[in-house]
Amino acid sequence: MGHRITNKVSIGGDNSGRITQTGIEGGDTGTTVASLLGLVERLTAEVRGKDLAKQEVLEDTLTDLTADLRAGDAAEPAVVRSRWEKVKGLLGGLAQFSELVAKISDQVQKIFT
Repeated sequence: MGHRITNKVSIGGDNSGRITQTGIEGGDTGTTVASLLGLVERLTAEVRGKDLAKQEVLEDTLTDLTADLRAGDAAEPAVVRSRWEKVKGLLGGLAQFSELVAKISDQVQKIFT
């Protein structure tokens, strides 16, 4: 994975507001995304085969999230955040996953701002 940012910038008219960047931040993004991918894969393994509410939806969403993270720079930040929020909602308050959910949430927030 490279360190390129693929955000589109449109400038026109009167631009007096702040310019902000969203998406994958610079730095050692590959290592960070790889670390996040490892955590998501670990959560997927722990969830698989459990008898949780909406189990199939949860597993499908985790599979899609894993594919997004493997796509690296091609991953849409909004899609990654949305899928992660869905997973968090489906796991809502299950103590056995809370530590892992917190770690993943922190990394998603840092990488996909």
